[in-house]
Amino acid sequence: MSAVEVIHAAEAEAAAGYPGPTVALTGGCSAQLVSPDGATLWLVAAELAAGTEMRWGTEHGDEAVYVRSGSLVVDGRACSADGAMVVEAGVAATAIAESDTTIVHVGPTDPAPPTKGLRGPADTEGRSVRIVGPDGIWATVDETQRTRFFSDASAPTNRLWLLATDRSQYFESSAHSHSQDELIHVLRGEIRVGRRVVSEGDTLWVAADRRYKLYSGDDGVHFINYRRDASVMTSPNYDGPLLEAGESTNMTWVGDYR
Repeated sequence: MSAVEVIHAAEAEAAAGYPGPTVALTGGCSAQLVSPDGATLWLVAAELAAGTEMRWGTEHGDEAVYVRSGSLVVDGRACSADGAMVVEAGVAATAIAESDTTIVHVGPTDPAPPTKGLRGPADTEGRSVRIVGPDGIWATVDETQRTRFFSDASAPTNRLWLLATDRSQYFESSAHSHSQDELIHVLRGEIRVGRRVVSEGDTLWVAADRRYKLYSGDDGVHFINYRRDASVMTSPNYDGPLLEAGESTNMTWVGDYR
């Protein structure tokens, strides 16, 4: 596989069952694996019928489910549209679709949690399923963007990194790189990387330390960005590598996990 790759939803086959490797599913489902074969990360886009159950055992790393529409219920707690649930490594869990629900489910290929990253290993005591509302835990909101961390790898009990950004007008990034592999899944609009076009429902794979630049369409873009562990960004906009987390990027603290 290449260092930069686009996985087009139109070319991804619908799975016979649920393609997420760590979940047993009971109920109605239409799902696609929209991530490259052989990557360190995977991403499933799915439509769940009301009443469908997603069940995790204990053999998995830190995972997250972003809810596009509908609602998932875990232990009586609802994860509503535009929110996310973080299933921490080794935690058995069951999520039930309260209504017809569309999700984006992400996780690492290696179920063993990272231990040698920038923040070291996560605590093993106190791991659970964390629910994050639509406001996220850290956010930057202004007239042109709504950017939120659902997890920035700084929690004591997980190292998952999940960001959503919704841009209302044209946006371009600097030429930059990240120290972790990443998946970017487009929820609305499109982004371009060189000649590659990533449209709604598609996923962009970028390997660690690969330098690239993003351009959105004229009407902006809404996407989620997933990494397995804490990372730093190298960009001409900064004097040196920048730790990518809510506090270090001057975002506003919104609230904690539930």
